[in-house]
Amino acid sequence: MHSAPIRNWLRRWLGLDSATTAQSHIERGNALCASGRHADAIVEYELAIAADSNLAEVHYRAGLAWRDQQQFDKAIASYRRALALKPGYIEAHNNLGVVLQLQNQLEDARACYRRAVELKPDFSQPYINLGRLCELLGERAEAAHCYRRAIAAEVEPETFRHFLNAAEGVTTGRAPAAYARTVFDNFAAHFDHRLVDDLNYRIPQILCERVIEMCGPRKLRVLDLGCGTGLCGAHLESACSLLVGVDVSPAMLAKAAEHKRYDTLVEQDIAEYLAGTATAAFDVALAADVFVYIGDLADVFAQVARVLDAGGVFAFSIERADDDRDFMLRPNGRYVQSAGYIARIAAANGLSEVLSFAQTIRGAPGSGAPGLVFFLRKNA
Repeated sequence: MHSAPIRNWLRRWLGLDSATTAQSHIERGNALCASGRHADAIVEYELAIAADSNLAEVHYRAGLAWRDQQQFDKAIASYRRALALKPGYIEAHNNLGVVLQLQNQLEDARACYRRAVELKPDFSQPYINLGRLCELLGERAEAAHCYRRAIAAEVEPETFRHFLNAAEGVTTGRAPAAYARTVFDNFAAHFDHRLVDDLNYRIPQILCERVIEMCGPRKLRVLDLGCGTGLCGAHLESACSLLVGVDVSPAMLAKAAEHKRYDTLVEQDIAEYLAGTATAAFDVALAADVFVYIGDLADVFAQVARVLDAGGVFAFSIERADDDRDFMLRPNGRYVQSAGYIARIAAANGLSEVLSFAQTIRGAPGSGAPGLVFFLRKNA
């Protein structure tokens, strides 16, 4: 066995200094994270830290991997070590805020987001996180100020104009596709855990179980609008002869693809997809928690009715409006619709209501987002 001085001399002679060794482990860790192997990535990051513990990047990358493993205390420690080494590390401030918010440490999370925004990022997530958390805390003026800063910095202006409209009570017909893409691309890594485990999100299961009951044992051609990570696919794949998912978020579609449940996954705005789809191409169209991003549903209903075969089923959820207005954009950036509006545009497009009922969309019954689910059938 070589002595330590000889090993060190050999490493220098071969060009294997500690920084080079650490960087090679970081690159392997990054590749493993990209393929979803977070536990293996953490091993590589720990080897990199052993080689050179003064690289802020490796502590930050380890924090991301720990977060995706839902080891939040370890993620927090890793982010804080990265910031001790590099105080101006915008991504570390932002992602530390994300994990603190997941741990319900809201004021500490806000301080992290504020620091990230003060450092003038040229990417959207710190602005989004700060603004949305301010809204959650009832600080709408600070949220609006944050969105204006993003617009002034020319960071995804369409997205932040939508946020600003919501914060200032201006209702538009729909959110820009860029808004949904931004939100979900940045939410994809922990979407299922946050929505299903933390917020008791059951809309896909409710829609799919009822659709199967309504349609009987035959195999179905199903269109999943706004499919996200594929939560509807998990409940429907055995009942389908064809399952197509459409979403604007490539990160969410990548998660859906991992499960191999869909015959086709399409990255496209749902209105554009519907407009280019053949008449009577599907037996079922699903939209689970999608219409919170589209207020004016008249064109969508017309296109869904066209792509459904006679007798086809359209199943979807909405968040319920507090009054009789057709639709409204709420301060949280999500749209609500009224039951009367749904009934009117359904009838106008040859869709008859089979069933509808009240259903909490997310969160505990009585305290979560109040909604309605609908099951419409296309008239023969």
